[in-house]
Amino acid sequence: MNLYENPADPIFAGRITQKIPYLIQKGYWGGGEKNMICLGNEKQWAYLKHFDVQWFYAYTKYWSGYQIRNYDGPNGNDTGFVDGSEPYQLFNRQDGHIDIGGNRWIREEHVIIK
Repeated sequence: MNLYENPADPIFAGRITQKIPYLIQKGYWGGGEKNMICLGNEKQWAYLKHFDVQWFYAYTKYWSGYQIRNYDGPNGNDTGFVDGSEPYQLFNRQDGHIDIGGNRWIREEHVIIK
């Protein structure tokens, strides 16, 4: 499997040959075939399409319909709320906040991650 640096404009940086579980450090969501995941340092980006990922999900600690504020980034601007009626797939975790996709971040204190 090829590894790259700079996911926005990938440059070949090496290969991995072992089929073992990897921990995703962060993601680059370029859309469809351009989505990449970082498996370590900045020279260890790989295309998501080559992996079978078992994503983590966030489940609200509250009843369905309870409004949890969401933000445009960790400690960012308030952009509305989510109602917790379904589990949210996690894309990133930073500074006590989790990214649930679509540039929506919620405070980690409001959810249980499984």
